[in-house]
Amino acid sequence: MKLNKSTELVRLRIALLIGASLVVCFIGASLSLLPSNMYELYLFDKLFIQVPIFALVAAFSFWRHFSQYKAYIFFLSLLVLSFSNYWLIWVCWTEFGFVFPYEGTILYAFFCVFALGIPFTLAFIANALSLIGFIWLMWLAPIYGDRVVISSAFVAGSLFVCAYAKYRLDRTLSMLKESNERLLKLSKFDPLTDLLNRRALRERCAKLLAISKRHNVAMAVLMLDLDDFKKYNDSFGHQQGDEAIKVQASIMKATFKRDTDIIGRYGGEEFIVVLSDITPQQVNEHCQTLLDKWREVNMRHAEGAKHPIMSCSIGAVYAENVSKTSIDTLIDEADAALYQAKTKGKACFELSNI
Repeated sequence: MKLNKSTELVRLRIALLIGASLVVCFIGASLSLLPSNMYELYLFDKLFIQVPIFALVAAFSFWRHFSQYKAYIFFLSLLVLSFSNYWLIWVCWTEFGFVFPYEGTILYAFFCVFALGIPFTLAFIANALSLIGFIWLMWLAPIYGDRVVISSAFVAGSLFVCAYAKYRLDRTLSMLKESNERLLKLSKFDPLTDLLNRRALRERCAKLLAISKRHNVAMAVLMLDLDDFKKYNDSFGHQQGDEAIKVQASIMKATFKRDTDIIGRYGGEEFIVVLSDITPQQVNEHCQTLLDKWREVNMRHAEGAKHPIMSCSIGAVYAENVSKTSIDTLIDEADAALYQAKTKGKACFELSNI
């Protein structure tokens, strides 16, 4: 299920509220362990640096360009939170000789990467900078004594797991998105021609008809059929027959370029074009263009075909008033006009008005 932006922002603000609440919980727990002479320093770091970070990001979420820059905002927030923790560890050691735990740095990394959704590249950079900062801190002062090496290894391992897990998650989501897009395309488009398939064609046509009725504009439906296609298939094989179908699709794409033009494969060698806000003269011109383009292709037809080169027949219907008609009616009328074009000798078009 795809979430809209407002829902995503609400969930993000909830995550930020949870993050700030966790910091407050840590304050209560930590004060019971810290010496009283360190309360001022500790509260300054938590209440005037870390909690405001969450509040500031929450405020930024109301900015209209927030979605565009949120990954960078979260990235900077993670760095500020991490290095404020290092500052607290450093001051606690240098001024009070107190060994402050470093696990908060790892927690902030996991929270920002997974709860706030920092993408892998920025997560990797932030965690790498955080690790460099921790190693630098350990180099300046042996805060954890003989546990410096194991502490550094633990921080490095945790940050690596965080970044790698994010990589795997982003990659899986990317593959899932690509698969969904392919499935969506397969459900709407004909794989051979990349035109709308029959089901998607009818759905789009129904929407265009509703719009045409609302704005009181004319519509036209063209039905195209490759002439003597069975003979072509029998003579040259199905692979070459597929090429002929692709040529028909290419001709249609080159002819109908408006955003409102609907073109699709109706089935086999049959195609449909649905046009809105158009005149009878334009319909005639489009039909003639289709026939002319086939002549330019000059694809040799099978022996026994009506014409020596591949061609198509076109049945078209023009409806100036569509208020009382339906897509089925228009398709049926176009099909009847196509039958007349076939009867006339193929490689031609027939236009009817309703």
